[in-house]
Amino acid sequence: MTQINVQDVFLELVAIPSNSGQEQEIMTYIQIFFKQLGVPVQLSKQQSGLVATIQATNEALEQVPVIAFSAHLDTATSPVPPEVIITNGYVETANRAILGADDKSGVAAMLAAAEILANSDEPHGQVEFIFTTKEEEGLTGAKLFDLDLVDAAYGYCLDAPGAVGGMIRTSKTHLQLDFWIEVSVPHEKSAIQIARDAMKKIRQNFTLDTGVIWQVYHFGGEVLENGNEKVTILSEFSADVPLEICLPFVEQIKQIFIETGITYKADVQDVTHMSYHHFSLPETSHICKVASSAMQELGFPQKALQLEGGTDANVFNDRGIPFLVLAAGFENPHTTSERIAVTELEKLVKLLLEIIKITTN
Repeated sequence: MTQINVQDVFLELVAIPSNSGQEQEIMTYIQIFFKQLGVPVQLSKQQSGLVATIQATNEALEQVPVIAFSAHLDTATSPVPPEVIITNGYVETANRAILGADDKSGVAAMLAAAEILANSDEPHGQVEFIFTTKEEEGLTGAKLFDLDLVDAAYGYCLDAPGAVGGMIRTSKTHLQLDFWIEVSVPHEKSAIQIARDAMKKIRQNFTLDTGVIWQVYHFGGEVLENGNEKVTILSEFSADVPLEICLPFVEQIKQIFIETGITYKADVQDVTHMSYHHFSLPETSHICKVASSAMQELGFPQKALQLEGGTDANVFNDRGIPFLVLAAGFENPHTTSERIAVTELEKLVKLLLEIIKITTN
């Protein structure tokens, strides 16, 4: 595919509104695209996405490991539609809108690579292109995705910022810990004071291992209609270790809140949400070696990245399919300064095709 074609695909994609939960139009675009290529598409349950499968070119290559590429169709919510311009080789917006290159750069590259593959005589094994929804809403699409539709032995998630050549091999466990403390008035201590006492005890007595982080991002009080005082504490827990190692730390935090509530005869409620699971792929793993070899062959500088936040790869790894996260070329995601160089789009397409080639051989 030529430069102008992959650029055009990307521009068509960013012109389609696709806030989380509103991906039907772009899903229809994807379905039509693959129908024109003669490539079958299967829809996943609960509008969680779709997968397009290009079969192996011959029976012998059916023995080659099936690989997958994934990208999410939704974007961060933008206050206004993007006015797209191209300046000095960069696609960006002329207004205060989010471009949507996260993750439409990954989607565009997958469509471009799929078109080349479908129209090429080059031999290859089976390749699957997975498109998910609601990634920006807690990786919901990947969590709901029907993996019975997927045969891949491993895959590559195109959803990291930075120049093509970046890779994310590890990711944290992330949980949401929410607490509510309520007291009747008058009371010996206010709900805010009780909450602060609990948090002080955590800071004083709770020793966190290296790589374990607990932080409060919302602390607010209110007076209820019945006159009671209520405090809401919203917090995040993250660690560079699997969930089972995190749980004792999480339980200790919860226990301190509960015991403090009992001490002051306050009602304490808590809810724990699992955001995403830790994963770690060794450099020596096959999936990493294939990507590294492809980058070396293309002369792309390699860079290990650490992303603060989850991707669909967290979910797929947890559900049993190894997925490596690759940089998709975009910059400044989720901001009005988001942009991507057209050359990065081209490089991403080349990387996907080279990964397919190396896997085949």
